[in-house]
Amino acid sequence: MSPVNGPVALAATLALIAGAAHADGSKADLAAVRDTSSVEASGARVLQDTVIIHAPAAKVWKALTDQATYRAWVSPKSFIDFRVGGTVEVAFDPKGQPGDPGNLTQEITAYVPGRMIAFRNRSNPGVPGGAAYPKLAVVMELTPRPDGATEVSLTQAGYGPGADFDALYGFFKGHNPEYLADLKAFCEGR
Repeated sequence: MSPVNGPVALAATLALIAGAAHADGSKADLAAVRDTSSVEASGARVLQDTVIIHAPAAKVWKALTDQATYRAWVSPKSFIDFRVGGTVEVAFDPKGQPGDPGNLTQEITAYVPGRMIAFRNRSNPGVPGGAAYPKLAVVMELTPRPDGATEVSLTQAGYGPGADFDALYGFFKGHNPEYLADLKAFCEGR
């Protein structure tokens, strides 16, 4: 898996953080992901995607924060030190170890148990415009619904003007929905 096709949003991204696309699940679920992006009064762009996952928030939370569970749907070489100041790290090398320079690394800046995780990028090799990525705030929000499902939003706030921000925005506009579709498929048992 290359850095460009790896889970960049989470951290993501949670890693924290974009597309951990699996050929057997993502594409079918992309239609379930809604683009809820906006532009602030200041002109700063907020990239946001939202999906309804038919699973309880506790199951989604575990998929995002428990190292063994995260490894099952993102990468077997994922490392999570879940605490403020801790990291979510994904090695793209099958022999990768925590701290390797080619790893995607997100720092956890805040969280509300079961509800929200905030990140800052520390290392994201190979992403277009990556030099600007540490300037963004990345937030995963889980909202339990009365029907037992969970609404999950992946937000990247702080996109400013310029080529690096434009490149990042374009990259994550394509990859964040894949990440959420994979999370949905995993949590729903598909």
